[in-house]
Amino acid sequence: MTSSTATSKCLCGQITVSVPQAALNKTDCIGLCYCKNCRQSGGCLAAYNLYLPEKDVTIDGQPKIYEDKNTDSGTTLQRAFCDNCGSPIYLKNPKFAGAISIRLGGFDELPKPGMELYGKDRPNWFKQIDGVKENETMPAMTEDWKDWFRKTGVSI
Repeated sequence: MTSSTATSKCLCGQITVSVPQAALNKTDCIGLCYCKNCRQSGGCLAAYNLYLPEKDVTIDGQPKIYEDKNTDSGTTLQRAFCDNCGSPIYLKNPKFAGAISIRLGGFDELPKPGMELYGKDRPNWFKQIDGVKENETMPAMTEDWKDWFRKTGVSI
């Protein structure tokens, strides 16, 4: 690991994820998702994700893949987790080829997110984060959303 790389491990240490340190400094590339599937898959309030090009991520170890077919959009998502300790590792959406959503819970540095997804499913006792763009569901593929993906380095 170099100073330009941030590394995370699952709870048991079987799987290691490395991302560019600069990616953690890009608030626009970090989001919370409150959808029921993300909450269930992580056993938590929201999925806390870093969105970046898959080519920029190194994963050591072999996560188990769950094909999540019960989604609002009907798109089957790949949810990866450690088959030993159950730690969530990443999510892939085939509509966004070349992109990956790395789960941030295992990293030492926990940067502020730049967006919230599925705000409609956020518990009413948990308030929106000041200065963070909220989306009631998954945004439609507008020019703004395409621009956001380009900021992450993913071509859409």
